[in-house]
Amino acid sequence: MSDAYQNDVLAEETHSGRVWSLIILLALLGPMIAAAIAPSRGARWAVVLLAVIAIGVFTMSWSGFQYRFLRNGVEIRMLGFRLRSIPKQSIVSYSIEPWTLIRGYGIRGIGRTRAYVWCNQVVHIKTTNGDIFLGHNDPARIVRDLDMVTDVVTRG
Repeated sequence: MSDAYQNDVLAEETHSGRVWSLIILLALLGPMIAAAIAPSRGARWAVVLLAVIAIGVFTMSWSGFQYRFLRNGVEIRMLGFRLRSIPKQSIVSYSIEPWTLIRGYGIRGIGRTRAYVWCNQVVHIKTTNGDIFLGHNDPARIVRDLDMVTDVVTRG
């Protein structure tokens, strides 16, 4: 990482779904047993395909979302890939909100709304381009980091 880039990074946070990862791992036990005893080759391939997908989801939830708070905005990354950038000038407001299971976990969204969530607390960022929800077990830290990005001195 270059020195110029490091100077632009104000904070970094990670939001992982390790509990969900373990649930996925446990859910794989049944299909793996079925694959071992399945009489049909087609059934075995279907279970193997399911396992490959589940292992990918396990890896993504275990490593989580990485949020980089930069002088010029926010980057949302997963497994080293940038998923989204939020330019500083497009941030209108942000606040802590509850998130419910019915809204789903992982990467969610339709249209101009996106969520990156593995828990029941989010920071709702309203932007000029839509709404973004960042999950975190300590959403006050996300708000503090956003305050640094947007140059907010105090919140009242």
